[in-house]
Amino acid sequence: MENNTVCTVGSILDRYQAQCLPLLSPRTARDYVRHVGHLKARFGHLDARTLKPRDFGPFIQERAGRKGEVQRVRQLAVLSAAFTQAVSFWYLLDSNVLRDVKRPKRPPRDRLIEQHEFEAVRSGAPLRVQLMMDLALRLGQRQGDLLALKWSDLKDGYVHLQQGKTGKRLAIEISPELKRIFGLCWFLPNRGEYVITRSCGGRYTSEGFRALWQRTINSYCKRGGARVTFHDIRALCA
Repeated sequence: MENNTVCTVGSILDRYQAQCLPLLSPRTARDYVRHVGHLKARFGHLDARTLKPRDFGPFIQERAGRKGEVQRVRQLAVLSAAFTQAVSFWYLLDSNVLRDVKRPKRPPRDRLIEQHEFEAVRSGAPLRVQLMMDLALRLGQRQGDLLALKWSDLKDGYVHLQQGKTGKRLAIEISPELKRIFGLCWFLPNRGEYVITRSCGGRYTSEGFRALWQRTINSYCKRGGARVTFHDIRALCA
């Protein structure tokens, strides 16, 4: 690219979305597409080769609560990944300006859900949420991997899994308790190829189950409980 040609942030993000996002897991790619949209609206018109670290100061310092701060950090991580591609593979930039931009660090989540909390959340949850919680407690897998679990993955006395995020393959022995849980799943109405199905049949999307989980947790919090995430169940499993 000639020096007098403007290399906009938007053009880099478009190329990153077209070439790199298809290589990610579907859930991650969907999140990144959303972040790319926000980034293009904010920075898309700017020439990426003239950016300075101070150009990102107002964006980082905006106050919109903790959730807003987390989203801004994630968005800048996506932009940094796109800039890295532009430097190392597309040779559009000489350096990644975001390497010199300090972003707020999120403290590691150390929430350990107690067994009594698990039981309290479960007692007020719809049947499918209860079964997902039971599977998460016994298998220790991510929500997306549990939703993707098929009956054909249960064979030879084991649950055969390939984690969507890491690609790691696992074989977990089907214990008597897991066998009981799978038995309950088998009798869900409109059973299909997936272990956990919607009431109307078919697989849950990640967004669909997250909405169901949030309604469950919001109801639990109204009863005086402390907010927990589905991911916290993995720590209880461990």
